[in-house]
Amino acid sequence: MQSWVIDSAKKISLLQEEQEDANLRTHARVKIARASICASDIAIFQGKLQKEQFVPSRCALGLISESRKPTLAKGLRVFISPYHTEKKEKTKIAGLDYDGYLSDFSVADNNDIYIVPEYLEDEDVTFIEDVAMAIKTCSLMNIKETQYVALFGATSLNIILGQFALYYQAIPIILDDDPEALAIAESHGIYYTINAKKENPHERIVEITSGNLVEHVIVDTDFVPNPDPEFLQSVSNKGTVAFVGYNTTLENLKLNASYVVSRKLSLFGVNDGIGEIESAINMLATGVINVEGLLEKMYDFSEVQEMFTALSAKRHRFKNIVRC
Repeated sequence: MQSWVIDSAKKISLLQEEQEDANLRTHARVKIARASICASDIAIFQGKLQKEQFVPSRCALGLISESRKPTLAKGLRVFISPYHTEKKEKTKIAGLDYDGYLSDFSVADNNDIYIVPEYLEDEDVTFIEDVAMAIKTCSLMNIKETQYVALFGATSLNIILGQFALYYQAIPIILDDDPEALAIAESHGIYYTINAKKENPHERIVEITSGNLVEHVIVDTDFVPNPDPEFLQSVSNKGTVAFVGYNTTLENLKLNASYVVSRKLSLFGVNDGIGEIESAINMLATGVINVEGLLEKMYDFSEVQEMFTALSAKRHRFKNIVRC
C-alpha cells in the first residue's frame, strides 16, 4: 500500500507499507480512485495545523476491493465519509483526527461507506462534503424565500451555497475581487455579483436590496483573510452571519459588537456536514446542485508533492483532487 504522509511542515513523502489487516466483519478494503483535497489538508502541510506523520484527504471516491457485507460487492463505487462516530457524543474526522485517504488503498468502517449512483461523475462525488456543509449551514440560518444572502468569496463552497439559496427561492449575492470567479458564479445562476475592486460592497448591497439590506451573510473562512470589520452594517435586523469552512485564513477577525447587539444578529460557525451526507448525495444526483466548473485541477498520484507546494502558495478558491 502506498500513502502520501505529511512528515512535518512543508514536507510530504510517499510511504510504502504492507496493506493493513481489516476486520472484514465491520470494515471494507477500498481501492481509492479520487481523493479530495481541502483547505484543512493544505493547512496541515503549511504547519498551521500541528499534525505530523499524517495522511491527508478528508474524503474519497473508491471501489470496493474486499468486504463481507452483502451490499458492498467487489467493484462497487462508493464514497468514504469524513465522519466516523465511535460513540454518540464524539464524531472523529478523517484527515484531522485520524489518517485520511490519500492512498492507493484504504480500510474504512462499513458505516462510513456510501454507495453512489452510477450516473454521478467521479469528480462530482468529491464535492459531497462541501454540499453536506452547505445543507447544514442553510438549515442553521433558516434561509427562506425572497430573503437576500450575501456570500463573501466566489469559492466552490459559496457557489454551492448560492445554489442552495436559489433552491430555497432566496436571492444570493456573491462578493469577490476576481472577475473570472464571479463569472463562474453567474454561470451557476447567481445573478447578483459584486466586484469589490470596482464597487463599494455596502453601497451596492443597499442598491440591490432597495435599502432593506441582507438577512444573511456567509463568509468562507478558508478564503477571505480579512473582511471589512464594518461588513455587518449590510445585515438587517435579526439577521444571521455564518463563518463556514475550516478557518485556515480568518484568524483574527474584528467585529463591531454594536451591530451584533443593536441589530440582534445571530452568529454561527460551521466546519462540517455531519448528518447530511445522504442528503448531499441526493442533491448532486438529482441535479439540484451543479458543480461543473468548480474543480480547479485534478492531479495524478505522483504529483502530490507538486500539488501541495502550489496550493500552499495561494488562496484556496476551488476544489482540487488527486487521481489515485
